[in-house]
Amino acid sequence: AKAKAITVKVGVMTMDDEAKAEWKVISKYAKKHGNVTIKFVQFTDYSQPNKALEDGNIDLNAFQHYDFLDNWNKENHGDIKAIAKTVIAPIRLYTKKGYKSVKDLPKGAQIAIPNDATNEGRSLVALPPAGLIELQNGVTFATPSDIASTPKKLKITFFYASLTARSLSSFDAAFLNNTFVSSAGLKFKSAIYVEPVNKASKKWINVIAAKPNYKKNKAKYAAYKEIIKGYHQKKVKQLIKKYSDGTELAAWDIKIK
Repeated sequence: AKAKAITVKVGVMTMDDEAKAEWKVISKYAKKHGNVTIKFVQFTDYSQPNKALEDGNIDLNAFQHYDFLDNWNKENHGDIKAIAKTVIAPIRLYTKKGYKSVKDLPKGAQIAIPNDATNEGRSLVALPPAGLIELQNGVTFATPSDIASTPKKLKITFFYASLTARSLSSFDAAFLNNTFVSSAGLKFKSAIYVEPVNKASKKWINVIAAKPNYKKNKAKYAAYKEIIKGYHQKKVKQLIKKYSDGTELAAWDIKIK
C-alpha cells in the first residue's frame, strides 16, 4: 500500500548548485519510496537553523557538523540530535608562492589560519601531521597556547576567513575554507596539504539533525528514514564528488581509523 502523503520541512543554508542537484535526487527518492514531499527552508545565518528546529518551525536541518551542533547545544541548553551523516570536507593549505608541498616551506614561513573558534582549532590540529608544529600532549582541539613548538619557526597569523583568502599573497601559505578557494583565484587541487581524515575528524562530519523526540511521530520518522536513504545513494555520492571537485567526501561511506 502506498504510504500516506507527508511533508517534511528541511532547513538548509542558501543552496548552491551542488546542494540543488543533490537535494533534487534526494527529493525524488523520498517521493517515490515514501510519498514524502520535502519543503526547503533556506537560511542565511548559521545561528538560525537550529533555533528554527528547536521551535518546531522545521522538522530537520542539514547544514552543520558534529562540533558545531555540540557547541550550539551547550551554549543554548539544547538537545538537538544528529540522525545521519552527510559529508566531510577536509580543510586545505594553499599558497601563491610557488611551493609544491609543505616540505618546501622555508624556516620562518608565515602561515595564515582562520580566526573563528572552529576553524582555528581545526587548523592547528591539522598541522602536526604535516610536521609544521607540535602540540601539547593530549590536545584534541587546539588553541594557540597549546602549540609546544614549531620546527620551522613558523609565524602563525589568525585572520578572518574571508580576509585570509584575499590576503593570501601576503603569506607563505594559508588554510582556506572551500567557500573561498575560487574567489582567491585558486583550484582545489592546487592545495599543498590536505587535512588527514582519521578518528579525530569525526567532529567535522556534517549531519542531518532532528529534535530529540524525532521517533515519537511514527509517520514523520518513517519519512526521515526515506530522506536519509535518499541522501545515502550512489547518485548523491557521485554528485558530491563532481561538484566539489573531490574536496568533499560522502561521510556515510568512508572508514575512519
